[in-house]
Amino acid sequence: MSARILLAGAVCTAVIGFSSLAWAQAERPVRTFPEFVGTWVLDESASTGPLVITPRIPSRMTITTTPSAITIAKRLRLDPRDRISDTPEPEVYRFDGTETSVGRHHYSFRLVADALALTEKHMSSGGGFTLSTDAYSVAGDVLTVHRQLSAVTPAGHILVMQVPANNFRYTYIYRRETPGNR
Repeated sequence: MSARILLAGAVCTAVIGFSSLAWAQAERPVRTFPEFVGTWVLDESASTGPLVITPRIPSRMTITTTPSAITIAKRLRLDPRDRISDTPEPEVYRFDGTETSVGRHHYSFRLVADALALTEKHMSSGGGFTLSTDAYSVAGDVLTVHRQLSAVTPAGHILVMQVPANNFRYTYIYRRETPGNR
């Protein structure tokens, strides 16, 4: 009789274990951040950061997402003296935290509270690098981008920026483009 009880207990444990395993492996919805998807246009009058800044801010950007990444295609707001394209390669930020690289530029993603923290790291020839971190948040048809600039030495120290205002965040406001406001 004790063998039957042990066998019944083992079968019960196996059934519960397999059921739990199957439930744990069932598909769960993934976050794709649909509130960010669309085309966004810079509202210069509502923005408090400098409009000519390095890296250049977009005057317009289109955000798309997949279950594994966010892609941003930008049309940059250039200074007349700039000698760069106003339509650089789209930036890809992978949700798994892996950096994507285009030349000396490296892009990384973090989710911070309700904001997407998207960082562009530009490597210097001396081993240091600069960071431009943009925190994107959406409220309805308004996208707010808070930008923080940093310079990091080869030893890993964050420098005080030469332009004092660059030690603090800048804020840029974008409006969702709709067919009526193109």
